[in-house]
Amino acid sequence: MTKISAILPVKTRGRHYADNIARCDILFSSLRRFTSPDTFDKILIVVPHDEFEDAKRYARAWSDFPVEVIDESVHMTAFGDFNQRHQIRPWHRQQIIKLYTPALIDTEFFMIFDPDVFAIHPFGSDDLIVDGRALTYCQPRMREPHLWRPSAGLLHQDPHLDRDGIWWTPAILSSTLCRALHRRLEELYGDSWMRVLLANYMIDWTEYTLYWLNAEREGLLDRYHVPPAPGQRSLHAPDSVWYAGRDGRNLDDWPAGDYLAEGGDGLFAVVQSNTFIAPDRVVRKLEPFFPITLQPYDRHESLAVRGAELYSAVARRGIRLLRRLRGQA
Repeated sequence: MTKISAILPVKTRGRHYADNIARCDILFSSLRRFTSPDTFDKILIVVPHDEFEDAKRYARAWSDFPVEVIDESVHMTAFGDFNQRHQIRPWHRQQIIKLYTPALIDTEFFMIFDPDVFAIHPFGSDDLIVDGRALTYCQPRMREPHLWRPSAGLLHQDPHLDRDGIWWTPAILSSTLCRALHRRLEELYGDSWMRVLLANYMIDWTEYTLYWLNAEREGLLDRYHVPPAPGQRSLHAPDSVWYAGRDGRNLDDWPAGDYLAEGGDGLFAVVQSNTFIAPDRVVRKLEPFFPITLQPYDRHESLAVRGAELYSAVARRGIRLLRRLRGQA
């Protein structure tokens, strides 16, 4: 059996992160129900330095899986060089962590989780890696053209918006293709790939669009990725809860019974954290299908942190507008 690694970047402070420990509890409860710890070579939980000790304590609840807690400051030292408020985008930094994963693992393929992901059907590594290729869920690029275009611009290539491309987390990436992306960015810009991405905080590149576009340019997609065969479950459920709707009604309306039924499609689903739907509502939705245990945790909701993040976003918009007025972008 070919094992797979996994990466799970976690923050517990700021914006919509305060309930991420509970979301991780839901994820690991689903993994206990639908797979085995032996599926994974290791599951890396990467956290900011100031959350490292807390994360190690919380991770004891998931120790039946091969979990390792990683302090991001040990590996992502370049983060310290981009520390002005408008340069700090947690969304981008978590994507950089995902692209850095090959330096931390020994397997060719790795699964990317976020805390708001959960499994909905049984799977093993052979369901994820099919004949040496990663099971991949694709969608039309025109669903998110505002994310494909910036990445294509950064790589100096066409976004090919008429084609399909890899969809969002959960996803399975190749270490070989990640390293190929690193090399391409360094060839284009003459700096480390991580610094190149950090320096481009003003544009909405993403880890998946960069990865896919570069692998496409190199003609390597079919060697490392494969769609589900007829009759095989896809990586994603047909739909997830990407938006809350009024008072979270999209979760209420989400047909869990259909998706988790024996004939339902998809191995994973998402109740996106930025919907701010409380974890206990997610638990009530999913508990009829698998047992879920939530551990006590401290909620870190700081108005100062939220204010700093709001300032960062406003500052970036102001800089972007100024550049447009000057004809720079």
